[in-house]
Amino acid sequence: MHKNKQLVITQFAGNIETASAIIETPIPKLGSSDILIRHKYVGINALYDRELYKGRVPYIDVNFPYVFGVEAVGIVIDIGSSVKNVKIGQALSTVKVGTAYQEYQIINEQDAIKIPDATPEYLALNPTGVSGYLALKNTAELQEGETIIVSAAAGGLGHIVVQLAKKKKCHVVGICGKAEKVTLLNSLNCCDRIINYKEEAITEVLTNEYANKIDVGFDSVGTYMFDAFLENLAPMGRLVVSGLATELTRPQFEKIHAARVYESMYWKGASVRCFMNHLYKSQHAEARNFLFDLYQQKELQVKVDPITFQGIESIAEASEYLLAGKSCGKVVVQL
Repeated sequence: MHKNKQLVITQFAGNIETASAIIETPIPKLGSSDILIRHKYVGINALYDRELYKGRVPYIDVNFPYVFGVEAVGIVIDIGSSVKNVKIGQALSTVKVGTAYQEYQIINEQDAIKIPDATPEYLALNPTGVSGYLALKNTAELQEGETIIVSAAAGGLGHIVVQLAKKKKCHVVGICGKAEKVTLLNSLNCCDRIINYKEEAITEVLTNEYANKIDVGFDSVGTYMFDAFLENLAPMGRLVVSGLATELTRPQFEKIHAARVYESMYWKGASVRCFMNHLYKSQHAEARNFLFDLYQQKELQVKVDPITFQGIESIAEASEYLLAGKSCGKVVVQL
């Protein structure tokens, strides 16, 4: 019988190397409705992982040893006696907290998400793209022709968001931090303005070009980016918080001394909204099907980072690579 190699959290700590270990465990016997998947690729969500191994995700009960990671794609290698709609050899996508960073996974047939091939692009679509779709639909309430500004626009989430926004005929501004990311955004052909914040001052550009013109600010960075977006919201503008990357690198959140946030929003009727994917679980299938269809019809580009990470042993390295801001597109590990 195969052994299952897993990356697990063994203790709460400030870095992935101290918090985790690689272990091998027996693969349990399948129940009648179970499916055994051999993972081919797993997606890296380094910011979320870091909060998890620091013990700071309030809705997850981490019992050691705890397999972490969220999304994977793989091939079915065995099925239970009652499984009818999934065959051995079928490619599947899986999305569940505490399941991805391992070589094998057992799921129930009812949770199977079929895909044409177990390719890394489906890791960017599900759940990363699903988050982008649902955030634009439910939280941003993005309308046709609006102006939207997206931070970390060349990342796994951002590069999907800018494309979906352009499909609504919006004026799209993408923000990134190096030349390779500018090249990626140019290849998507959907950004009306690209800002490399290493070469242009965000505050200056937005004040000069987008003062009171931002209908939707889509921010996963926080701090200075959040401030710049907030300052330039249009009347009835919406600032969507999809992440807090800069804050989560610090021992504690920055303490600021200023007027409360409504001081700059009230007369505009503007708002700040936060998106959390798991709160929209009932809409995941709709979003997933929409994105899969767009991708399969070649109406949506999916960018996977060109650096190849191999094996469970490389997950920590891939995580550090993503945290260092080096990624262009979705960071994945091949198993």
